[in-house]
Amino acid sequence: MAVEVLPCADPGEFGAAVFSIGQYFGFKPTEEDVERFIRVLPLERMLAAHDGDAIVGGAGAFPFQLAVPGGALPCGGVTVVGVFPTHRRRGVLTAMMRRQLDDLHESGEPLAALWASEEPIYGRFGYGRASLVGSFELARDRSRYAYPFEREGTIRLVEPDDVPELCTPVWDAVQLETPGMFRRPAD
Repeated sequence: MAVEVLPCADPGEFGAAVFSIGQYFGFKPTEEDVERFIRVLPLERMLAAHDGDAIVGGAGAFPFQLAVPGGALPCGGVTVVGVFPTHRRRGVLTAMMRRQLDDLHESGEPLAALWASEEPIYGRFGYGRASLVGSFELARDRSRYAYPFEREGTIRLVEPDDVPELCTPVWDAVQLETPGMFRRPAD
């Protein structure tokens, strides 16, 4: 089987490549979904695995700046990686990941990061666990504030169009001090 991995050539290919993972979640992107998604994941950063005329896999990489100690570096934010069940265990994922990492390297992005739904899959491509998460429950009657709670400030709902102006400065300030945090583009 000769699968060819290429950047998406048009929104139709983009939607088909995204559906490679979307199918597992019951999501088939509409034209409107694809148009909106391309604003944050440029067309050429979405790879499609072609088996003849069929797209059988997809892998994208958001263009991010990632906070690191002392500044920020370009980082490919790996996303929407998937292979159709008809093409599993045939090297499609390996071909897509190899092409994606090569493309990121060639474009001068020294980092690639992903938040994987199945973390064990990606170790063979050089990815490793960056953090752990946990949770606990504490019965309300067994807890209290260390100091009496006093409200500070106010909370209000804002219009969606006002969010970038209000939130971007806060996000940018926190991002500069927090290694591993992505710089958020306007879209």
